Amino acid sequence: MLNPSDEQRQFVTLLAHDICPALQIQYAQGIFGNTLVLTNTQNETSTAIAGRLFDLIIIDTGLNGVGLVSFAKSVGCINYNTPIIALTDATDSSQQSQLIAAGFDDCQLKPLTDDNLDELINFWRINDNLSPYLDSIQALLDKCKNNRKLVFTLFSKLFDELPLHINGIEEALRNGQHKLAFEATHKLNGSAKICCLQSIEESATALEMSLIEKRYDYTDGYFFMLQKRISALIDQRHAILEYLLKPINKP
Repeated sequence: MLNPSDEQRQFVTLLAHDICPALQIQYAQGIFGNTLVLTNTQNETSTAIAGRLFDLIIIDTGLNGVGLVSFAKSVGCINYNTPIIALTDATDSSQQSQLIAAGFDDCQLKPLTDDNLDELINFWRINDNLSPYLDSIQALLDKCKNNRKLVFTLFSKLFDELPLHINGIEEALRNGQHKLAFEATHKLNGSAKICCLQSIEESATALEMSLIEKRYDYTDGYFFMLQKRISALIDQRHAILEYLLKPINKP
């Protein structure tokens, strides 16, 4: 859950949903530092995107989501750099990868529940972006018998390796060197597994499978999804390493 004391500024989320769900009223009231703006038509949503800067945008794909994300990501739009989540019925990873390729930063399956919304805001909130990785950190601590120094070393190595891996994959894909792209993705996947980073594992595995099965029309979408998730992790490098350096609080 969000920290009630984190009230230095409002985190404003635009939720564009064709049928507005019954979500917690606390968001609309600005409690816990959050404000939720609701729209339920394409015109309302495009007007909101053009007229106000948001910290996070969630768009139902039923509202011409691809058109709206294209508008939001256009040069000159105030929300050009705002993360945008696709609210979708698509459970197939290839369909989700197409949404990522269209400009969305990630996908969220319908229906959108209170817990889902909480998780999304926790993930994208500037001052709370460490929370999505706490489970991975704890899982690795458990594997390493709570040896924080070892876990710190493993994450430090990971942060050094990931940019090299992702750049290698990108270059190989650009040059049509699918075998090299697979090998680089496999190495990256192994590093993610060591550090218990499930979301990165899933994206890397999807890219690996598309390369193995020679489904090259899907590789760009899978790569974009993997690249975005790695970028989000690397943005938290300092916070994660600082967290691991902190002494354990004992009762």
